[in-house]
Amino acid sequence: MAGMKLLGGRITVHTEPFFWLMAGLFGFSLGRGSPRESVFWAAVVAFSVLAHELGHAAVCLMWGKGADISLHGFGGATRPRDASRFGTWRTALLDLAGCAAGFAIAALSLGILYYGAVNKGSVPPEALKVATALATVNVWFSVFNLLPVSPMDGGKLVSGLLSARWGVNGKRAAHGLGLALGGAAALYFYRGGAMYGTFLCGAMAAGEARALKRSLSMTAADSDETLTAELPRAVELWDKGRHEEAVAVVAALREKTKAGLTYGAATLHLAYFQYLMERYPESYACFKEANEGDLSAPLKRAYADAALRQKDFSTALRLGRTNFHDQPGPDTALAAALAAAGLGDARETATWLKTALRLGLDRNALRAREFDAVRGAEEFQDLLGGSR
Repeated sequence: MAGMKLLGGRITVHTEPFFWLMAGLFGFSLGRGSPRESVFWAAVVAFSVLAHELGHAAVCLMWGKGADISLHGFGGATRPRDASRFGTWRTALLDLAGCAAGFAIAALSLGILYYGAVNKGSVPPEALKVATALATVNVWFSVFNLLPVSPMDGGKLVSGLLSARWGVNGKRAAHGLGLALGGAAALYFYRGGAMYGTFLCGAMAAGEARALKRSLSMTAADSDETLTAELPRAVELWDKGRHEEAVAVVAALREKTKAGLTYGAATLHLAYFQYLMERYPESYACFKEANEGDLSAPLKRAYADAALRQKDFSTALRLGRTNFHDQPGPDTALAAALAAAGLGDARETATWLKTALRLGLDRNALRAREFDAVRGAEEFQDLLGGSR
């Protein structure tokens, strides 16, 4: 990831390779396939996106210590370094600042075009071409960003204002509005044959659908910053080696919230902390209560191991298959084999063990007593014969 510092490091800009790829694709489309025109339009798009993010960064400098800009994918993101200084209305100004910068560039470009039209020959043709391109890109980019669909600035603005006024219900309303408008925009672009617009708006509508589904599980506690701040505090305690205190914090948070997203996150933290502390029964109980859709790959592996230790072989095998798909290796294959053996399934046990051996598993692992339940089966005996 490339990076640069501006204003003595008060603003940092990091650029991911995918940003240049997308800028190039937009340039190719706007340049109608001409190499020279494609490079020109790609440069205009990249400059306009950077100017948009610098508009956000300017507001960050007004009330904060600085800003970190990340240029990625179809645009970018700007994060203030001191987000605690940004309440509802400052955040609203922050959301609008990027589009304001874009409209300012468009206005300046239109001014140059007007001056060139009134005073024939006073502005070089190249400058007029650049002004035309900047006006076009910045008007459309800014208008598009004002759509009340996340992650566009308009979506962030509407979500922030509605959440500040009506809490969780406001957030749900914002996601519902974003889903409807994103879907409608995708249909509009599709009918017009604009596949880039169709893909972008369709992806945003899908994101809003997921966010809406997630928000339906929220409670008032999820909007309580005092409670939500407890999770990062628990992680900080854990990282400092104060494990018992970290467990106590997340356990207390579960008691305070009872339900919702914060409760679910606290449950997962508690399950993982207890797993790392080798409190497998307690960890397994928390994992069973959690939503498996929220589990990361490391959490799935921990849950599978805790289930195996608690002799919940069906859960361990189901998760083991997923874990091997996510991270194929001798250890994940062996874990699946142990779960299959616990169920008495000699055929699947042998299949997983063959895979594990092929990936480098030590053959001495086949002597584990967990395989005694299937050791006499033909499939396992064939495996033993082939492993000598």
